[in-house]
Amino acid sequence: MVGGYYIVQGRADDTMNLGGIKTSSVEIERACSTADESVQETAAVSIKERSGGPDQLVILVVLKDKSAHYDVDLLKRKLQKAIQNNLNPLFKVSFVKVVSELPRTASNKLLRRILRDQMPELTQIKRQC
Repeated sequence: MVGGYYIVQGRADDTMNLGGIKTSSVEIERACSTADESVQETAAVSIKERSGGPDQLVILVVLKDKSAHYDVDLLKRKLQKAIQNNLNPLFKVSFVKVVSELPRTASNKLLRRILRDQMPELTQIKRQC
């Protein structure tokens, strides 16, 4: 404590600005964890549109049964509802991608930077379809 105030030190690189509201990836992932029983884990990242505007929320999902086919549009609706009910009704899920695993460091920390770097390509492919 310095001068009667606490100084918080730490990382803020997993903070995103969704429609003018700052939130952390972990908060969104926590809300998404209850969206569907088939979801093993999620990763939330935001990407900036080339044309400007607010960040776009992208959710990557690892399913418990990796061989199962899942309706991504249904999953997106479930994730959106979970975020609206448990976190903030103003947050909008722009894109959902089911992946077999999430990139991690040797100490098992999620590499959101790698996911963020991959997102423009993945979302561009989705828009072309």
